[in-house]
Amino acid sequence: MNSTVLPAGFLTRYCAQIGNTSKLYRALMLLIFGLHFILTWAAMQSLLPGVGQYANALVTRALLEAVLFTGICHFLVRPYLRLNLVGITLAPTPIALGLLYLMLLSVIYFCASFAMGKLQFLNATDLSQLQVLAQQGQPGAEVSLLAMIVMGSAESFVTLSLWAFVYLGWHFQKNKRSLQRQVNQSQIQQLTNQLSPHFLFNSLNSIRALIFADQERAAEVLTLLSDLLRTQMQAQMKTRSTLQQEWQLTKKYLEIEKVRFDERLMLDIQLDDQTLHQEIPTLTLLTLAENAIKHGISQSSQPGFIRMHSYITKEHTWCLEVVNSHFSQARAPGTRVGQHNVKKRLELLYGNRSQFITREENQQYQVWMELPYVKSLNR
Repeated sequence: MNSTVLPAGFLTRYCAQIGNTSKLYRALMLLIFGLHFILTWAAMQSLLPGVGQYANALVTRALLEAVLFTGICHFLVRPYLRLNLVGITLAPTPIALGLLYLMLLSVIYFCASFAMGKLQFLNATDLSQLQVLAQQGQPGAEVSLLAMIVMGSAESFVTLSLWAFVYLGWHFQKNKRSLQRQVNQSQIQQLTNQLSPHFLFNSLNSIRALIFADQERAAEVLTLLSDLLRTQMQAQMKTRSTLQQEWQLTKKYLEIEKVRFDERLMLDIQLDDQTLHQEIPTLTLLTLAENAIKHGISQSSQPGFIRMHSYITKEHTWCLEVVNSHFSQARAPGTRVGQHNVKKRLELLYGNRSQFITREENQQYQVWMELPYVKSLNR
């Protein structure tokens, strides 16, 4: 039973590897096909003098050679590499087996190529007609069949090995980038989760401040907090959210603080419609709003403001700006977890394609972010 099940399973996986191709791979193979055709055609013109009258045969031979090479690479080399060498820790044994496999394919490749020249309509391109030139350009002995097999197979082995090496290197870099994205995603998720106790602590402090001053308002804030936490827990499951989703969450938080500060808190919200579907790290806007409340509004008895603006700057970037009044000479002590968290997640998501700048002047504290603008998200 096993003798029938295992080959069937292997063939299924083998065939799956043949059909599983990306657009980039297909484009590169088409390019390789074209280059192989041109190089073969040029080489045969130089090796086989007097074939000008057999131009059609020469073009056909070059075309068939290109088909043969790309076919062997795609149908025989690539599936073997994907099943046995791609995505595993390379060891001497699988490498040695892979080289033996390429040697076998090289012999098959050469024999198929050699057989083409024996076809009647391709006889003019028969490489076995080559002769070694003696001194003074006189014809020498013909190249033996064994020598041709050895030299031809060696050339085929080098060509196939080079293709396999490039393919494995491409997959190595692809897997490396994929692993780095997974690591970044994990770090982003950890940083996102870190904001939950930070946010809850600040919100509970707001309720505590209201309990003794206005119990009815404290109860109202507690109800708003319950609704906010429910929404925040759902948002926390994702590492990215759209600006619109972030604003819906932050709006609930600001409603809580509006109850607490009343006329001492003024809001100026201007979010460009073209930016609402752009993605930012989850809880970014909420974190910046918390910092504005904690270090700006709550530190002064004067009326203050929080301004949130988003706008398109260039063709490929957009900006998010959060500004709050800051009348106090010194910022309230804190762990600075929030801003550091936002900056770190932006670096993990966008690298040097984003900017995070803070500035304090004219009794205002500004957080300014420039982010990549993705047109396909704006639908």
